[in-house]
Amino acid sequence: MELNLDYSYLPCQFCVGKNHCAQCGEEIRAALMAMEGVADVRMDVPARRLCLVLDGADPDDIIDQADALGVFL
Repeated sequence: MELNLDYSYLPCQFCVGKNHCAQCGEEIRAALMAMEGVADVRMDVPARRLCLVLDGADPDDIIDQADALGVFL
């Protein structure tokens, strides 16, 4: 199952400019990839688009976990 989600924020912890660079996107991608049932994660940081490919995970659970990471604040 593939989920395509738009987001408006990334929790840029080290970026003073809060410009949502590729490093922030990679940190989120790695955290999401580590979740059970997530087969692939693609982030288009400039377009603020997240694509999750799930392999048996409940979409609502993964969205909740992504929200807990600060993706949808």
